[in-house]
Amino acid sequence: MSIDDKINILFYLFGFFLLFFIFTLGINLKKKLFPNLLDSYVNKLTDWDNTGNHERILENVDRYIKMFPGDANLSWAKARALFKLDRLDEAKEIFTEISISEPLWKEDAEKYIVSISEKSTT
Repeated sequence: MSIDDKINILFYLFGFFLLFFIFTLGINLKKKLFPNLLDSYVNKLTDWDNTGNHERILENVDRYIKMFPGDANLSWAKARALFKLDRLDEAKEIFTEISISEPLWKEDAEKYIVSISEKSTT
């Protein structure tokens, strides 16, 4: 292996670690610089829910979920909006996911699931 090959390997390793550093820095900056961003989205969804603007929730919530995947508040808002708009199958699916992934919310999610089942049988 020549000196040029060794230098090229060092450059590739440096480039790889630089990309990894930039990626992790970006993730950490998002968490540190925008801690209130998620709260503002949840507050918007809550305001729309309180005013009965469920279509507006569905127009925006998927974009919020893409930005903050795994946040149960966003999934809950989507499921409630679907429930209120009588899109029961979709709502039941999301409430079931919440029931499985969020043990603290299981009881409330199951109340919606039971209600959906009752509505479906009538």
